[in-house]
Amino acid sequence: MAEMLRLNSKEKELLRNKAVELNKKLISKKCEPIKDTELAHIILEQAIELAEVSESGKVIILK
Repeated sequence: MAEMLRLNSKEKELLRNKAVELNKKLISKKCEPIKDTELAHIILEQAIELAEVSESGKVIILK
């Protein structure tokens, strides 16, 4: 299994922006902020369980 995942520029920016957004909320709740890489792990762990194939054959994340 791959131990490294390369993100393109858009993915890096989206991840960074979400980390900033969440860290503001964490700090306001007096919690420790998280690193971008920690957020990526959290997202992967939770999203993997929700991944499915749609009727059209696209891989989607169920809500």
